[in-house]
Amino acid sequence: MNKGYKINLFKDKKDYEKTLTNDEIINIIGSKGSGKTTTSLKYMNDENYIVINCDRLLELPGGKEHKELSKIRDLLKKKYGIIKEGEEFYKQYIDIINYIKKENKKALIEGNIIQCITPITKLKGKVIIKRTAKIKSFIRSVKRDYKNEYFMKLEIEKYGKLGKITRFLKIVKRRKKYLNNVMI
Repeated sequence: MNKGYKINLFKDKKDYEKTLTNDEIINIIGSKGSGKTTTSLKYMNDENYIVINCDRLLELPGGKEHKELSKIRDLLKKKYGIIKEGEEFYKQYIDIINYIKKENKKALIEGNIIQCITPITKLKGKVIIKRTAKIKSFIRSVKRDYKNEYFMKLEIEKYGKLGKITRFLKIVKRRKKYLNNVMI
């Protein structure tokens, strides 16, 4: 294990920031639990910004819904039928940018889905890459996912009293593979 990996495993690094274009858009990317959504919360009540959590576009249960997010989801579903993932999301990303420009607003876009847009230089505006320590991100994501009432209810319905334990074990198993991926 090289020294750089150990540092990123246990110690936060300063966020990497790069302005790619003059568009008034902030893109926040990082691993699950890195603090993307927490960073975006300070823009949530700013009337000048539209805050878009792209993971919520996929209609993941939980979290609070923002009215603009519903409009964007409807727009994308009407045009494409489904919200795309991976590199296919890029066209929808551009549609989101066009919607924001039409609304004459600034935007903060965050979520794991935009990490799949490559090369990163395709993104508009400013990019912030969260470089939170892997262990900290892992613990945060497990804690957050464990509390999701929707999925907890499903586990309890399926396994009874053991549902809480099986829920925890499934989350840890799913998140373990992510510890192998090291952010820049």
